[in-house]
Amino acid sequence: MVYLELRAKLGDGWTSKVKVDKAEFPQKEDKALVHMPTPEEDPLSYVQLSEVLRIISENRLLFDPVLPPQKVWEGRMAEVSQVRHRVAHFRQGNERDLDRVVHLLRDLDKGFWKFITSYNDQRHVLPQVGDSVFAHFLPLDLLPFVEVAPREWAQVGSIPHDAWFGVSVAATVRPWAKWTEPVAGKEGIFYDATIYLRGSRRRHFDYQNWLENTRRLHQHVAHICLDDRADSIRVTIPAILGEQRVIEVFENMIDKARSSARPGEWASYKGTVKNVADEWPEYVLEPQHPLTLLTRDVSCSIFEA
Repeated sequence: MVYLELRAKLGDGWTSKVKVDKAEFPQKEDKALVHMPTPEEDPLSYVQLSEVLRIISENRLLFDPVLPPQKVWEGRMAEVSQVRHRVAHFRQGNERDLDRVVHLLRDLDKGFWKFITSYNDQRHVLPQVGDSVFAHFLPLDLLPFVEVAPREWAQVGSIPHDAWFGVSVAATVRPWAKWTEPVAGKEGIFYDATIYLRGSRRRHFDYQNWLENTRRLHQHVAHICLDDRADSIRVTIPAILGEQRVIEVFENMIDKARSSARPGEWASYKGTVKNVADEWPEYVLEPQHPLTLLTRDVSCSIFEA
């Protein structure tokens, strides 16, 4: 949550809100153990809980829509931190400790559901020429929006039989931000592009090849979402980066995707798509990750508390 909201607000400069020195030593110690490597790169994966809570407190407007009121939140976190310390240091627990943890999770559940589902609530600038990024990639959209009545838009028409590669551009807005058009350069909004394969002849993306070939661009993306059938790639980029940078990143990723398309279905000998995602840092999401699946029409409890 902290990562995503800071990305939406600050783009590539999101780590400026993290006291990186708090993460440098544990990260260096972790990477020194070359015989037991892990792929994490996010400094938030290495800081203490206290640092995460400081970031939330100092950037509270980003979290107000999804967290309990600040006084309630700080009180609950003080209690749960004590529970954590008792468990971590093998001290005897209080008979109400479990109740306190469950209570906190219940308080967080609806807000966290809102946080996740808003990431999948795609919007479109209509007409698409009203935003420079939407307009730039419109020729690659195999089923673009058309005006079927005054100010009424729908995806209608037919896809050419020989079309096998397409790109669809949308956008999502964070709960603390306001939707404005055009969206290029605006904080709190992500461009949300899906590169996909279609047609009667089965094809798949060689995800490992594509990820390697686009590695230098990953610093600009919020997430790369992989699909079970390996026939689509979803990429989210903060709109705050501006028109030129967003177009440059998408163009390069789309170009590399074309060259990473392979005939046939995803071969089982390559392992699962989840295996590929697990080899990459936190920003590469496997198909069953909540940030790739949950939408507002899905009613569920995130923490099952």
